[in-house]
Amino acid sequence: MSESSAALDPTRVLVVCDLIAPGGGPTGYTYNLRAALARTDSPDVDVRFAGLVLEQRNRATGEPRPAPARTRRTPSIRRIVGRIRHEIGHALKSGMTPRLRAQIAAADVVVFQGFQDPRRLRFARSRGKATWYMPHSPTLSGDEFAMMNAGRAPGKVARTRRRMIRDERALFRLADRVVFPTWGAAGVYVDAFGGILATTPTRYVLSGVPRPVLRETAGDDGDADPAILFVGRYVAHKGYDLFLAAAEALAAERPDLRFCTLGAGPDRRASDAVHDLGWLDDPTPAIARARFLVIPNRTAYFDLLPLEAAALGKGLVFTAVGGNVDQQALLPDSVLCAPSELAAGIEQGIELSADPAWGHANAAAYEQVFTDERMAERWLALFREWRSERGAERRALWLVPVAPIGGVARHVLDATRAGIPGWRITVLCPEGALAERLRAQDTPVITGAFGPDAGFVASRRTVAEAVRATDPEVVHSHLAYADIVSAWTRLPRTARRFTTEHGIALDDGVYHRSSAQARLMALVHRERFRRFAGAIAVSRATRDAMIAKWRVRRPVVVIPNGVDAPEQPRTPAAGTDRTTAPGLRILSLSRLSAEKRIDRLIEAFARLHAAHPEATLTVAGEGPQRDELVALADRLGVPVDFPGFVDPEAAMAGADVIAQLSVWENCSYTLLDAVARGLRVVASDVGGNGDIVGPERCVDPDDRAATAAALAGARRVPRDRLTTPGDMTAAIGRAYRPAGEEARC
Repeated sequence: MSESSAALDPTRVLVVCDLIAPGGGPTGYTYNLRAALARTDSPDVDVRFAGLVLEQRNRATGEPRPAPARTRRTPSIRRIVGRIRHEIGHALKSGMTPRLRAQIAAADVVVFQGFQDPRRLRFARSRGKATWYMPHSPTLSGDEFAMMNAGRAPGKVARTRRRMIRDERALFRLADRVVFPTWGAAGVYVDAFGGILATTPTRYVLSGVPRPVLRETAGDDGDADPAILFVGRYVAHKGYDLFLAAAEALAAERPDLRFCTLGAGPDRRASDAVHDLGWLDDPTPAIARARFLVIPNRTAYFDLLPLEAAALGKGLVFTAVGGNVDQQALLPDSVLCAPSELAAGIEQGIELSADPAWGHANAAAYEQVFTDERMAERWLALFREWRSERGAERRALWLVPVAPIGGVARHVLDATRAGIPGWRITVLCPEGALAERLRAQDTPVITGAFGPDAGFVASRRTVAEAVRATDPEVVHSHLAYADIVSAWTRLPRTARRFTTEHGIALDDGVYHRSSAQARLMALVHRERFRRFAGAIAVSRATRDAMIAKWRVRRPVVVIPNGVDAPEQPRTPAAGTDRTTAPGLRILSLSRLSAEKRIDRLIEAFARLHAAHPEATLTVAGEGPQRDELVALADRLGVPVDFPGFVDPEAAMAGADVIAQLSVWENCSYTLLDAVARGLRVVASDVGGNGDIVGPERCVDPDDRAATAAALAGARRVPRDRLTTPGDMTAAIGRAYRPAGEEARC
């Protein structure tokens, strides 16, 4: 995209955070990002913010709110009804004002900062927006809520915790992309939601803070001597109690040391060894006077406070948990210790701080990496990457509910290997041989609980997760099971459903156990076709059957399966090209089941063998009729080889004629491969067989004499009747174009 077009059509981004104010957590992070972007010129990316903006530092300490100093009003019916209406309205709207809905509708990308109601993400997805989620809690939001409210109404706290964990799981499931500051900060979420994150694109954007401004303060603690300082909430997961215990132990041995705490919280306690500075709206002067800072978290995300201290050139002591490990690696003048060894870590900091230059390297690292401008640049690069990905290739997700290698799997392998021009194809399938082959040819593949063995509910959930992970423009299902799951899985409005029909027969007995089941499935297919934007059939017969049985109203595009012919056509050595019956080698490659009508082939071969005993028949494959077919060959007294499963390539190399007398075939790969390799073919006059081999090579299997004669006089099929995989995928690409769209260059 050129600069001029970018300016005319910028990427529109909305960052949603309920409160935007100085401090920590999502509130302070979003405040810093907003301020930095306001100073950054980016005509190709238009970033706006939704939330209440304050300039006063956010005090999220977890302290109980003081009781209001007013007389409690007497309840009234009007007041109770008003409260109920407010709660119902909030529940229905999920905290979404009409203004927020309009802002989301106008955006291309919506970034949700911190824990929020998942219904906001559902709304954004329903409007076709890219939805990103960035958590900010050092642990799951529900667990943090429980820690901050320990001792209060335990039953209510437990219920709220469970609801918040359930909602946070939904946030991860609904997000198209998840953003963390570093890998270490993601650890607790990977442990809890690893299955979801495994299929969700994840990006890492290092945090940043503005350069601290030192202001004159009136009425500080009156003691300018440098202190070892803790800043933050007075709660257990911030390590407040660990700091007090370490300070008391060290002060007993070193009375000259000064320890201070700055903040507030429900776990505050008095200590003779530690001076509590209390809450300060601007902690910068106290940090600037400190000897060094201690970050003693029991659980850590990627705190902003150490970055502010680094900007002031202060040394730091971290506990080795979560994002602390990543911060310590990026800030050279810092110490890392286990939470249980905090006193030893502080002692090491005391030794290092004897050098007045300790901490200066942190200031240099801040300038290079952790300014808010650097953070803004990283976010802009992420938005541009998203725009570039969407502009370079369109995305399609193929749903394939089978794991073994069969006809449909072959179609998928050939199509993804050839590629659809202008499209990036990702395949969702169960783990197995198909997935392994796709990976071997570098095709993007997602595996999971999908297919008949997984069940409809699990399959639907897996499809929804894959759609969220790939953000496709087209969801293309193969086989009836995938078609039905796709039809009843909610997709973004921008995604269009396509289907390729590989298996339908005019004879209900081919694919259904009873006529009642056939009628029920016909009704299901008629209904699901209402939700599909396009349909592909692998043969004209398949298309005609779809229209006849399912009453498909929309156009059905016929795109036959494609095969690559060998570079050198079959040129048998002298004396081996059998053009008459003696010594003829006949091969059947199919499942040994009733619909393949191998019994008719054996009976026709018996007629041929009576006149030409040198002819041979190999029936390769396995199936429920094996014993019955072996017995039939013995009864007729003809030598038929039943080798079981074989390598098709090797089997065809040793054959002259391929015979396929099925009740129905849509677009048989066995016949396609036989034609591509120059073999002669005999096929039943059903389905798409005539399209492949020509009607003159088709027979009625019930006419054993005619079938025997066709086997004896079989001829090759011109290879120009075939479609290549490249031709096939080019046609699929044309089918994907919305009506009226010009071909893309």
